[in-house]
Amino acid sequence: MEQKNGEIKKMSLNFTHDTIDEIPENYRDLYTERDGKHVLTGIAGVKTQADIDRMQTGLTKEREEHKATKERLSKWGDLDHDEVLAKLDKIPELEVLAKGNKEEFETKLEELTETRIGSRMAPVERENKTLKEKLQETTTELETMKVAAKKRVIQDDVMAAAQTAKVIPEAMPDMKLFAETVFEVTEDGAVLTKENPYGVTPGLSADVWLQEMQESRPHWWPLSSGGDSKGSGGVAGMSQNPFSHDHWNMTKQGQVVTEHGMEKATQMAKAAGTTVGGMRPAPKKTT
Repeated sequence: MEQKNGEIKKMSLNFTHDTIDEIPENYRDLYTERDGKHVLTGIAGVKTQADIDRMQTGLTKEREEHKATKERLSKWGDLDHDEVLAKLDKIPELEVLAKGNKEEFETKLEELTETRIGSRMAPVERENKTLKEKLQETTTELETMKVAAKKRVIQDDVMAAAQTAKVIPEAMPDMKLFAETVFEVTEDGAVLTKENPYGVTPGLSADVWLQEMQESRPHWWPLSSGGDSKGSGGVAGMSQNPFSHDHWNMTKQGQVVTEHGMEKATQMAKAAGTTVGGMRPAPKKTT
């Protein structure tokens, strides 16, 4: 979305663009030029058409291999596969018995014993291999479910904070996309910003993060003819951070501590570049 001459113009992002001019300027760093196209590569977890094509190719190959295997097994007819495998496992043992006469048998006893053990262990080893493969599949599925669950927790937490902060509906997709790159679920289940290359202060909850974003993402909030263009649903009902240089207000700082606790006040102070009870921070440099 682009703001121009007091109007908000919607702009869409695609996985690929033919020219760099099709991409909003503040998202161009997320794209990489490949084969004459500009491809979205700067967001973790986004699947491109190439990824989908590779997956489809893999599925097609798997179906063809399954069909070939089924055709080979059809030659066995109604034979019991386990019974045939058991007999095949005994072939090495029979080959040992077929060597020489009774006098030579004693000298082959150790070889015969090892062969019998190998024959009996073969089904166990096959079953063990199958169980390991199933365990790996289950582990992979579990990890996928964990990732999806964490993503859902982050989305729900951020969306709830966005509604309170009065983020406009048109900005929600942009906000969600950005939030997925800077938030994580901690070991104690808290949704906080993480270390990131986007200039977002780590360790912030969603409401404090949105307050910080009002300077770098003002288009997420509605325009107003009044002096304050932000919503009134920020932290402690404050659209501005009272710990920041421009909005320094010790009375409101105390209000945050009293009504929302030291943890929330510490986050807001950290986002502003100071501490609770600390000195007024220097003004942030504008680029």
